[in-house]
Amino acid sequence: MRLTARQTGIVAAMAGLGVSAFALGWWLDDTAGRSPTKPNAPAAEWNLPQPRPADLAADAKIVLAKQPFGAAGEPAVTSGSIGGTGAGNAPPAQWRISGIVTGEKSRYLVVLVRPPGQNADRAELRQVGESLPDGGVIRSFDPGGVTIDREGTAVTVRMFEKN
Repeated sequence: MRLTARQTGIVAAMAGLGVSAFALGWWLDDTAGRSPTKPNAPAAEWNLPQPRPADLAADAKIVLAKQPFGAAGEPAVTSGSIGGTGAGNAPPAQWRISGIVTGEKSRYLVVLVRPPGQNADRAELRQVGESLPDGGVIRSFDPGGVTIDREGTAVTVRMFEKN
């Protein structure tokens, strides 16, 4: 199979480009000192930035302002009175633990609360000894989990584990 004139021209141009690149690189490798390079100026001393003091209250406000799970979902479905439930037996608010904010001297538990009949969660900060929407009381918490007292029974909720 013979190459056409156009293919031969392309091959010759590519070969010429390679040979000229090699020759130019050889010629620019100047060991005789015809084109001296400027030495780099000494770099200025780089100083580490100073850590800013911890402001746990401001960090907690930032956590409260952001929705950790995106936009609110579908509207909550509410049904009328079922069986013997009257107006006095309203369902309790749904809640879940969103995070734990800890500092050197104070700790906050971030709880997402969804009141009955609403479809948006509201973030609230809680500390040890405060109550939760279902009546449980926060007994202790650390970065790994939370211990809640529910009607005299201690329940431990571990973060990042299946409960």
